[in-house]
Amino acid sequence: MNKLELLSPAGDLQIFKAAINSGADAVYFGGDLFGARAYAKNFSIEDAKEAIKYAHLHGAKAYLTVNTLLKNLEIEGKLYEYLKAYVENGIDAFIVQDFGVFNFIRTYFPDTHIHVSTQASLCTEYGAKFFEDLGASRIVTAREISINEISRIHSACPDLEIESFVHGALCVCYSGQCLMSSILGGRSGNRGRCAQPCRLPYEAFDDKNNKLNKKGNYILSPKDFCTIKYLPEMIEAGVMSFKIEGRMKQIDYATGVLSVYRHYIDQYLYKGAANYSVSDEDITRLLNSGNRSGFTDLYLHSHNGPEMMTFEAPSHTKAESSNADISERKIKVSCKVSANLGKELQVTFMDDNGNEGNFTGSVIEKAQNRATSKEDIVKAISGLGNTSFEIDKLNIDYDDDIFLPVSVLKNARREAIAKLTAVLSTEKNKIVVPFEELKVQRNIQASPKAFITLLKEEQIKALKNFDFIDAIAVPSHLFETAKQYFSGKVYIYLPAVFRSSKIKSLDIDDRADGVIAASYDELGYLSSINYPQEKVILDHRLYTFNNRSVKSFEKLGFNYSCIPYELSLKELNHRDNHNSQMIIYSRIPMMITANCTVKNTIGCKKANSQITLVDRKNESFIVACDCNNCYNTIYNSKRYMAFDLKDELLSLGVKEFRLDFTVESESETEEILNLYKDLFIKNQPFKFKEDFTKGHLKRGVE
Repeated sequence: MNKLELLSPAGDLQIFKAAINSGADAVYFGGDLFGARAYAKNFSIEDAKEAIKYAHLHGAKAYLTVNTLLKNLEIEGKLYEYLKAYVENGIDAFIVQDFGVFNFIRTYFPDTHIHVSTQASLCTEYGAKFFEDLGASRIVTAREISINEISRIHSACPDLEIESFVHGALCVCYSGQCLMSSILGGRSGNRGRCAQPCRLPYEAFDDKNNKLNKKGNYILSPKDFCTIKYLPEMIEAGVMSFKIEGRMKQIDYATGVLSVYRHYIDQYLYKGAANYSVSDEDITRLLNSGNRSGFTDLYLHSHNGPEMMTFEAPSHTKAESSNADISERKIKVSCKVSANLGKELQVTFMDDNGNEGNFTGSVIEKAQNRATSKEDIVKAISGLGNTSFEIDKLNIDYDDDIFLPVSVLKNARREAIAKLTAVLSTEKNKIVVPFEELKVQRNIQASPKAFITLLKEEQIKALKNFDFIDAIAVPSHLFETAKQYFSGKVYIYLPAVFRSSKIKSLDIDDRADGVIAASYDELGYLSSINYPQEKVILDHRLYTFNNRSVKSFEKLGFNYSCIPYELSLKELNHRDNHNSQMIIYSRIPMMITANCTVKNTIGCKKANSQITLVDRKNESFIVACDCNNCYNTIYNSKRYMAFDLKDELLSLGVKEFRLDFTVESESETEEILNLYKDLFIKNQPFKFKEDFTKGHLKRGVE
């Protein structure tokens, strides 16, 4: 088993040091760029340099969050020098979401560890193996997966480190799959600027307009996660790093929660699982540190349930803050002093790992008057009060009639401690490869083809009157129907999220022309069955935000991608689009949730039900169940349509224009297909009376 690690957040240098002194084995923090908490205070490079040295001095590690999606100009213009400064100052690992950034680090900083962020939504052993084979040293599991699923990952990848969140705020959406804040307010969670619309009230209605809010209006707001009672199970399942959420929390939260988890991890290590028990007093301490309507541990053993939602009180509550004054955790050292007549003075300090700092001085002379006593030596050598060390064992070998000035002994102590400090905190040189900017020559396609995705049988029936469609994609259970109504290429659209218990949902008919893969778990699965890469389309959820991502996937044989929603037209002019689909019609899927809002309001019907959420601005959002895969999709209130940007779209050089049909009826599907035909095939003017959104094509995200 790997050494267990208690991993703490830190929003500033003071909290970082307090976390180390409260028992953290490692601390993660954000710098001033590319972190998932853009509105946090975050660290300057000087703060980070001091933090990393402090961590290493105390035998702990420091991890930098680089867990956002990067645009081309950022990854080519800023990323290298930014990461290089951290590598040179000894950062232990980068936490990464963007596939282009992952491969950027592998290329330019090959011996610096990469931890794949929870933003990658990894749920299965297939996704874990995918990244392990590419050089990841650790994955951070999706918060939604159970102890059994973690165990499956560990069994398949025993050498891969597994990090899991154990305490703190929960997103209702699978991390990395949320566009709600981005689409509604322009603040992208994938760019570290989430405005948390899930914490707002929503009224829920069924298809007969009956209100469903019996328990409260905060139906998208989960309670905080607390797994303290299940640490032994998690350890035995293979978790080695226990991650506390909260880089925007105050010092008393970080240290209070940390100290409780430190106590119980140590209890497990010393007493084992059989004698593990958590006191009510410590549960109260955790609640007082902060909670949302109490805690939940639901995901560890169950897929979903209403008991994990706040319903009535989404805000974080806590007891009054205490003035956290955390003294430095001293490093225990042994000291050996040799003070013998006619020989050189020798002072050596050594820590528990055998690291040494020593001093060798001038030859010791015979005392002419008062001899130096053992007590004199002890007093001079033991004065470590203003250092990071304390003496655990002191061994003195001396002669009775020697003379050693106190100043000599104190200087010997200072020099030996300085050398030990240098040994512990001096960073080892890591490999840094010279940077080369990635330059891509764009190829313009003469006329993009039309690719359609459909989720309902009645939508498929609408295809019979349209002959301009080149290819379609449907879920596997609709493949047979699609073949009856459409004679062109038919792809299978794999689920937005793949869980190991739903492996049957990845059954792929041999007659299919290919698949749309929506997750790294699915890419790993497809690789495990040797599915041809040339038949795989990367969905918009496998973010190819930048050309480094595009090229990284191409090196693996995945040449065919779908452009993400959050790039603007201006930014798309910097992207290589020649092998990409671009969605120009859809209802944008803003959230994919394991927790079922239908189940939480009207109960589980296993009938692919839909309900409607209405927000404070009277906007309506459809919540659709996928009961085959047991998740919800929350769709935007307005349709996304880019038809009136036809000329600008054609200039991007995309391979295909894609239309995604989700909750539309047969007639609505026909309406949109006719609109596309009139505009793109017949070159008629654009006419559409309904209000719609162009997403980020004009405004972009920060």
